[in-house]
Order: sequence, then structure tokens, then C-alpha cells
Amino acid sequence: MTDTMTEPTKKTAGRGALRGASGAVAACLVLLLLAVLASQIFFQFQGYPGLGWPAVGGHALAAVIAVLLQRLADRRGGAASVLASLAVIVDAALTFWLFWWS
Repeated sequence: MTDTMTEPTKKTAGRGALRGASGAVAACLVLLLLAVLASQIFFQFQGYPGLGWPAVGGHALAAVIAVLLQRLADRRGGAASVLASLAVIVDAALTFWLFWWS
């Protein structure tokens, strides 16, 4: 019986690691959105302004963009996959910069 599985080359293994890392970043952005949304709702019920609905909307937009870019990275190959994976990381960095570090 012939083994049809081949070992990945260093080039494809690095690309897979980048896709895996960007997938984790995209998942974390979704979790961050859920935490921001839950805290906003909690603070609204307590009578405090919370982070604000624009911040919730910004996190939602960032999470949707990250998930769509990650889908592109997972379904394409080559440069499109690498660029989409890097764009997910840039999306997360911009989200943190705009909403948390400034």
C-alpha cells in the first residue's frame, strides 16, 4: 500500500503556521467582540455608559473583517493566502491601537 501523504516542505509549513496564527488572532477578535458586547450590555443595565456603542460597532466590524480575511487565507494558496493572513494580523493591531492603546 502506498502512502499518499507527503511531508510538507519548509515553505508550505511556514505558510501553514502563518495561517494558523492568523486564525487564532481572528478567533480572539471574535471573543473580544463578545466580551466588549457583554460588558456594554452589563454596564447599560447598571446605569453606566460603558465603552460605548461605537466601540462595540468597531469591534464587530474588525471581527467580521478578520473572519472574512481568514476564510480567504484558508481557501486560497500562494501570495493571496499570505497577504490575507497578514491582513488579519494588521486588522487586530489596528483594532487594539484604535480602541485600547490610544
